[in-house]
Amino acid sequence: MSEENNIIHIAKLKVSVIKEGRVILNGIDFKCNQSEILIILGKNGTGKTTLALSLTRLLNPNTFSIEGKIFFKDQNLLEVDEKSLLKIRRQNIGYILQNPFSAFNPVYRIKNQLEEISKLKNIPFENFIQLMNELDLVNYNQILNKYPFELSGGMLQRLSAIRVLASNPELIIADEPTSALDKPISNQLISLLTDYVKTRKAALIFITQDFSIAERFANKVLFLTKGKLIPFSMKDEFTENTNNFEIDLLLNSYKQLKL
Repeated sequence: MSEENNIIHIAKLKVSVIKEGRVILNGIDFKCNQSEILIILGKNGTGKTTLALSLTRLLNPNTFSIEGKIFFKDQNLLEVDEKSLLKIRRQNIGYILQNPFSAFNPVYRIKNQLEEISKLKNIPFENFIQLMNELDLVNYNQILNKYPFELSGGMLQRLSAIRVLASNPELIIADEPTSALDKPISNQLISLLTDYVKTRKAALIFITQDFSIAERFANKVLFLTKGKLIPFSMKDEFTENTNNFEIDLLLNSYKQLKL
């Protein structure tokens, strides 16, 4: 794809803990284009969530230092002012967070929170209902009148995805969005995300530990280990050895599970 199709372009990203001087991520480079699904694999504790939050400067600036370049289309998000960055977050980028309980205000009912988004972004409320039905939240009247703490993690994870999809972002950053879902619902959500990316010419950065998701849905696959991203040369070669001991160990385990 040409450069004009880039939705997000990361160059030489480095994230450090300021007080400790500890480097979490270093030399991170990747692009994600229109109609493209980029999957980032990695084990727990490798910095996947830190990477996701760094992309729009959501990390605490008093704790973390971010260096490099993060281009959302033609704007370097590390250089734009706070007002412009907030506008981009609200209008162009959607997050599905790993911890769905942090995605909702605990003192307001789900309906009130979706109604606020509906008014703010001029989204017909029926769009939320349609997506709830597609993700098997068919008792939506009961769910909408609940507070977040009255719902399961799986329900909140789906509602977080629904809120993002209804908002029509150009880029979706999904951090372990299926971790609290059973397989059928997980597949429904991934299918919705895939259809959205293709029909809206959006981009999806999908962070997961699930090799099967990467193999089935990715256009590009990267593996995060020891603070660096290692690419698979092609998605079709996903199950071939990579000459990286850690990745090959996990790949071989995955291939054994498929037998």
